[in-house]
Amino acid sequence: MIRTITAAIAATFLFAACSSSTDTANLDETFQKYLPWDSDSSSVETGMGGLEYIVLKEGPDGGASPVPTDMVRVHYEGRTAAGDKFDSSYDRGSPSMFRLNQVIPGWTQGLQQMTEGDVYLFYIPNALAYGNRNRGDVIKAGDDLVFQVELVEVLEPKSADTEAWDKYTPWNSELPEVKKTESGLQYVVLDSGDEAGASPVNGQMVAVYYEGRLAETGEMFDSAFERGQPEMFPSDRLIPGWVEALGMMKPGDRWLMYIPSDIAYGAQGTPGGPIPPNADLMFEVELLDVMN
Repeated sequence: MIRTITAAIAATFLFAACSSSTDTANLDETFQKYLPWDSDSSSVETGMGGLEYIVLKEGPDGGASPVPTDMVRVHYEGRTAAGDKFDSSYDRGSPSMFRLNQVIPGWTQGLQQMTEGDVYLFYIPNALAYGNRNRGDVIKAGDDLVFQVELVEVLEPKSADTEAWDKYTPWNSELPEVKKTESGLQYVVLDSGDEAGASPVNGQMVAVYYEGRLAETGEMFDSAFERGQPEMFPSDRLIPGWVEALGMMKPGDRWLMYIPSDIAYGAQGTPGGPIPPNADLMFEVELLDVMN
C-alpha cells in the first residue's frame, strides 16, 4: 500500500542520518595501514563468497546483530582497492540508514557478522559489489572495494499506539488538542522529537513508521508498524496531506493525522481498492529520520 502513498522509490544504497564514536582523523591512517590489502595477514578473517574483513573495534557485550530484513544505521567510508575514496557518511557528518537486504551483497553478508558498536574494515571483491559495471565516477568495472564500517544501531520494530487510535476514533475536530491547517489537515501530537531537528525539504528522503485507516469505518488499509519495518521514500512524492505534514515534522515526532479526501486520494480513491472514492483518512505517522 505504501506504493499508493508514494511514487514508489526503493532504497538502493546508502542514505544519511545521526553520530559516530569514530575519530574521522583516523580514517586516512586506517586505509593507509591496510592498503594495499593483504589477504594473508593474520588479522584478516574470511566470510562467504570471497568477503574478507578486519575487526578494528568491538562494541559492548550484548549488542544486537542484524538479519537481512533489519533496518540499520551505519557509519562508513568506501574506497576502491587502489585507495580512491568514493563515498563517506563521515564526511556528511551523519550515519546512513538502510535495510540490510537492499545493499550490495558484501554489505549484507558482512554486517551480519557485526554487533552494535563494532567497527570493521571490509574487503569486498567485485562479485559481491558492482561486478563488471561502472558505478559513478570512481568505481570502475571490476573494481574490488574496501569499506570502514561502524554498526551504529539495529532498529527495533515499533508498534502502533492503540490507545491513541481508541481515543481519537472516530475523529473529533473539536477536541482542544487538535491542530488544524488551512488545507484541512488536522493532527494531534502524540510525541515530540528534538526541536532542533530538521524537517524534510526539497523532497529529501525520509524514514517513517505509519499506519493508515479509513476515517469513516476505522478499517486499516496499510501499516508499516504491522510489517515491523519502517519505509523510506521521497518526502514530496506523496499525497498532499502527507507532504504538508512531513514538512512540519521533525525526527522523533509522532502524530495522529486526519486527512480529508481532497488532500488524500480525492474522487478517484485507489483503483481496485482499498481506498474508496472521496474517503477521508487517518494516519499515525512517526518520522524516524530525514536523510541528507
